[in-house]
Amino acid sequence: MSDVWYFAYGSNLSKGRKQNRTGLIRRAVRAKLPDYRLVFNKQGAAGGVYANIRREPGEVVWGVVYLCDSNAMAELDLWEGVMGGHYDRTAITVELEDGSPCNAEVYVAGERYVVEEQSPSKEYLDCILTGANEHQLPGDYIAKIRQLAMAGQRTT
Repeated sequence: MSDVWYFAYGSNLSKGRKQNRTGLIRRAVRAKLPDYRLVFNKQGAAGGVYANIRREPGEVVWGVVYLCDSNAMAELDLWEGVMGGHYDRTAITVELEDGSPCNAEVYVAGERYVVEEQSPSKEYLDCILTGANEHQLPGDYIAKIRQLAMAGQRTT
């Protein structure tokens, strides 16, 4: 299998986390996924919620595309629980920072693990924010991630 681009929007934004899971990052480019929204509604195996994306016209999810070989994607499949249905790997088209389209793979929560939106753990949120800052995602988007997490705290 040839190389693929993997679109990270959650904790795998963190360079440290991504490298711990799949080895050296060969290439990373900021990208956005139009008409989707970041949500914290994926039920974890040990409790808590994790990041997911949901189609929503007019919204945007910022992240990064990593160039990955088949071994890296197999490792990610294990980490993301694809075999157990926790996440499904799906083909999407993102827009790179130069405006060009890029075909990529993304993980979307499996239907049986989708719950009401909640606030993620502080550690998990910090991992996402670390990665968002490392990749210099737009400041207003980083603020939106924080607001989304705080909104979940108010409802629990």
